[in-house]
Amino acid sequence: MRIGPYEFRAVARVLRAGEDGTETRLTDKEAQILAYLYRAEGAIVSRERLLDQVWNYNEGVTTHTLETHIYRLRQKMERDPANAVLLVTEPGGYRLAL
Repeated sequence: MRIGPYEFRAVARVLRAGEDGTETRLTDKEAQILAYLYRAEGAIVSRERLLDQVWNYNEGVTTHTLETHIYRLRQKMERDPANAVLLVTEPGGYRLAL
């Protein structure tokens, strides 16, 4: 799967940089989040939907787990994590800029 300059291998839980082939390992949950957003094909996925699909949380659960994982993913894949261009926060949720 291609995400910006990366090749994403979900089963291996690896992001491989196209420029130099550097591999970044992802946690199981990080890989699940990226795979789900990738399958959404650039559409916005709500926070609640990700919590349900990745953690099986019911609607209304209060947790910052997802935000923590998004933060860590951005640290691994964005050139400037404070100004994300690949893993984008949108009104209503998150999306991958493919």
